[in-house]
Amino acid sequence: MKNFKRVLLSLVLVFVALIALASCSKVSQSYADKINNNYQNKTNIVTYEEAKEALGDECIDITVAKTGKLVAVKGLNKDNYKEKLQAADADTKFSFIVITVVQGNCSNALYASGTANEALAATINLN
Repeated sequence: MKNFKRVLLSLVLVFVALIALASCSKVSQSYADKINNNYQNKTNIVTYEEAKEALGDECIDITVAKTGKLVAVKGLNKDNYKEKLQAADADTKFSFIVITVVQGNCSNALYASGTANEALAATINLN
């Protein structure tokens, strides 16, 4: 019985950890609001490096000399996003964020939820 309780407790802890990790995604309206508000108020402006690190594997970097766009589609990474979006059903919804970067500072962010085609359009300049 002790082993069963330990296994059960371990499974519960793993589940809680996975939920916590899943909710950490910066592909969110609150992250877009933070970028926009901080830039507008000229306080704690989010930098290119901070945004790229916050988006992690989901980050698709379309910048030259830290000027351009950072795009992320929730749950997809830079290696599989195009393939997954093209294979998705027409009514499947994806959440994505597009961040404008100017000289290393994030000046604007747009968070949206839309179809695979809309998410793909946000990344259209990649190829």
